[in-house]
Amino acid sequence: MADAPGSTTVGADDRRWMRDLGAMLALPSLWVDHAPSEIADGLLSVLVGVLRLEAAFAQFEVPGGGDRLEAWRPTGRPAPDSLVDVLRSGRAFPESGGPEAGPTGFATAAVRTAEVGATATGRITRVAGVTLALPWESARVLVAADRSDFPTERETHLLRVAVGQAAIALHTSRRLSAEQSARRAAERALDRQTRSLHALLDELAPALTNATRRVRQAAKDAAERDGAERDADARPLVAMREGGSAILRGSPLDPAPPVGGADDAPLDTTLTRRELEVLGLLAQGLSNKEIAGVMWLSDRTVERHITSLYRKIGVVRRSEATAFALRHGVV
Repeated sequence: MADAPGSTTVGADDRRWMRDLGAMLALPSLWVDHAPSEIADGLLSVLVGVLRLEAAFAQFEVPGGGDRLEAWRPTGRPAPDSLVDVLRSGRAFPESGGPEAGPTGFATAAVRTAEVGATATGRITRVAGVTLALPWESARVLVAADRSDFPTERETHLLRVAVGQAAIALHTSRRLSAEQSARRAAERALDRQTRSLHALLDELAPALTNATRRVRQAAKDAAERDGAERDADARPLVAMREGGSAILRGSPLDPAPPVGGADDAPLDTTLTRRELEVLGLLAQGLSNKEIAGVMWLSDRTVERHITSLYRKIGVVRRSEATAFALRHGVV
């Protein structure tokens, strides 16, 4: 069965329109890394190419007196002055005094224009305008073509989609730009703080090094003073020991070693470890009971140790044992 006349053309138009619509919906992903001015220029380039326009004008603005962005796209020869005036003044919008919106929801205006430097040709240029008001963006876009059926319903839909997608891309671009600016500001602040900290450390380094050196020197001086004081405290004891030996020399308590006595043999071979401990405590003036308490021994055991060490070192009295201990450095 043969196709009805014109069905092939209709099918091609449908496919072209679906292709153009898909391209319009993909615009934000294509503009994700573009600056706002590049997005506005890109929007007009797309509209001029898809809708076959003579001229186009776009204005985007952040509500509340924010950034305003304008783009203008004439193609071919310069656009007539009358068309430029209509596009820039926005007379195609209902709220700016133009005609009421048509069935498609767009305001259209018929403007008689003439080519620059030529006589009037009677050519009718149709202008379509769309406004967009969003919480984060407001837009005004006007497009013009020399076709009497402009804009068709499909062209109107494509225009709406393109403007909406451009608004989304602009909002995303501004948000990313703000985040990048904030990040760069934070990085600059961190860099300044780091440089300030390094400068402070460089400034304090000599003082810290000097303070560390002084602390170490003070510790060394204190250690030397402590050693000198210990030596000074020990000198009187040595003098007393030497003086006592001189006083006792020739007496029964003389600490000088007798010839051929127990002094000739090493103490570690003469006395046991326990006997040496008892002798040291005895020489310090402790009683038998006190020695027993210190060594955790019974009184009888201490007496046996004393009797044994007396016999081994050849003494019979506590004073003689004390002199023996002093002479041999037990205490």
